[in-house]
Amino acid sequence: MATALRLLALLWLLWPGLGAAAPQPPQAAIATAHPLATAAGFGILDAGGNAFDAAVAVSAALAVVEPQGSGLGGGGFWLLHNAADGRDVMLDGRERAPLAADRDMYLDGSGLFAANRSLDGPLAAAIPGEPAALVHLSKHYGRLDLARSMAPAIRLAREGFPIDERLRRRLLGRVDVL
Repeated sequence: MATALRLLALLWLLWPGLGAAAPQPPQAAIATAHPLATAAGFGILDAGGNAFDAAVAVSAALAVVEPQGSGLGGGGFWLLHNAADGRDVMLDGRERAPLAADRDMYLDGSGLFAANRSLDGPLAAAIPGEPAALVHLSKHYGRLDLARSMAPAIRLAREGFPIDERLRRRLLGRVDVL
């Protein structure tokens, strides 16, 4: 096994171009969980925004078109690289438990775990972190104002969009608590 690894390492070093840096891509790349969120990001880039503005647009659009996996009521993490100064930044926008939360809040009168309390109703909610993270991202790293970066998501929310089978199933599965 060690011999095979040494041989691969030697081939990597000697093979022409294998160890060379990749060429600069011709344009931006955006990968999201939904095509409408991807389109929102490209629209912001086309409007003169930078990658950080596109990240705000994508995050906000995902909150609308894929609420089961993302959303303004939750949180997220953004790993940022600023090419201008070479800095890497981790932005933590996760939701937090309310200050009054305690370790017994999901126990029933007998001291047993009551799963439904953590899934449905007011005790299931956390303090969202994503809205503050998007404001911070826009204010400190973006080129456009927040309203411009949020415009595609606002348009999707106002005008509607076709829902896919995955979202339809998720909504139908929660209809009794909605």
